[in-house]
Amino acid sequence: MEQINALLQKYDNFIGAQLRSIQPLSDTSKLLTIVIQDDDGEDLESVKIEFNNINDSRILENGVLSFLDMMSGISIIKEHDLYGFAVGNATTMLYVLNAPLYIVASDVKIQD
Repeated sequence: MEQINALLQKYDNFIGAQLRSIQPLSDTSKLLTIVIQDDDGEDLESVKIEFNNINDSRILENGVLSFLDMMSGISIIKEHDLYGFAVGNATTMLYVLNAPLYIVASDVKIQD
């Protein structure tokens, strides 16, 4: 969780970033790509987050990801040995499960 918290702090919870894609790796694994852009919309950096052993999720099609409101950024929390990823400022798994896009998994890997 330290690596995740450091990543969220480094990129200010990805406020204003863009979710570029969510690629299925297997039935229970997905790779999420988040892009940091400059004021002109040029890509500056990208971060990939791999979710493994997914227990629950609400995934949107890649074509609509760029329309998500990212002004609250993203959240990754850990509760009861599960990681919860959500668009928005989540502090509990209950919020994660009510987010417009969420993933609940037992393992998360960061590719920064």
